[in-house]
Amino acid sequence: MNNIAAMAISFKEADTAAFKKYIRQVVDNNQVLAKELMAKGLKLVTSGTDNHLLVIDLQDKKMMGRVVAQALEWAGIVANKNTVPGDPLPPFFGSGVRMGTPAITTRGMKPKEMKKITAWVAQVVELVKPYSGTEVFESKQARTEYNRSEQARLKDSPQLKKIAKEVKSLCQKFPI
Repeated sequence: MNNIAAMAISFKEADTAAFKKYIRQVVDNNQVLAKELMAKGLKLVTSGTDNHLLVIDLQDKKMMGRVVAQALEWAGIVANKNTVPGDPLPPFFGSGVRMGTPAITTRGMKPKEMKKITAWVAQVVELVKPYSGTEVFESKQARTEYNRSEQARLKDSPQLKKIAKEVKSLCQKFPI
């Protein structure tokens, strides 16, 4: 019965003008994010978006979604690894990164902030290239060596720390 009650409340909320305005902003923000990412040379699985999510396809860059998503997290940007159509990598690594805009829209961010976020994502992808090549994971020994040394070097890189500081500053302007 609690599921039925929860669905009833959700449906009632979704029927309000405020929710419709909010969800329109979520989609608008994600469309700006998608357009800007593609303008920065990042390929999207669907070449755009019409909802709250997008998936960056890193196959052409021969990069691992797992490593990029981890670096984005260290920079303060939440994303997760994802497989993409035709992915040669196993799901644990994936060649994609999934992102969405509901949480940042809830904080009050708009297209202006999506452009800043896009710039940071593109910077992180460039920064991660030397650490994220698919050849890094061809053998168990290579994966172990990466986990011990490369991860620490990437996490402590001055560029990543600078981006993290900028992300934190933006988030402080849009408190939860």
